[in-house]
Amino acid sequence: MHTQSVIEAIARAPYNMGVSGAAWLASEGNVPIVFDDGGVVLFECEGWNRYQVHLLLAARGREAIAQVRDAFRQMFEQHGAQLVFGLIPTQRRDVKMVARWAGAKSAGNRDTPHGRCELFVLSNLMFFKGAN
Repeated sequence: MHTQSVIEAIARAPYNMGVSGAAWLASEGNVPIVFDDGGVVLFECEGWNRYQVHLLLAARGREAIAQVRDAFRQMFEQHGAQLVFGLIPTQRRDVKMVARWAGAKSAGNRDTPHGRCELFVLSNLMFFKGAN
């Protein structure tokens, strides 16, 4: 694992709400997946093999989609994830498109303390049935 890469990616994240990279890494069950281009996909353990996903990608377009698919595959195959989900700010159409193309499904909009977001979900079964 590239500890410093993860810490720096979290510090640079535009929607970081005061989270320390070192503290995030120290939380039991959290899984970072780091790509060669410096992009990071964070899976925050919510218990019971469920993870909230955070995309801190350097790649764009097809490469970003491929990286997210690869990260999902790793979580389902190597880490036993049963469900991944993410809340994406409604104005981030680019991120919502990556989530859709990587296999996640919209579960509708939610009001959060940080604004309106769209909830995306992907289960192990959905991922492998879709043959991503």
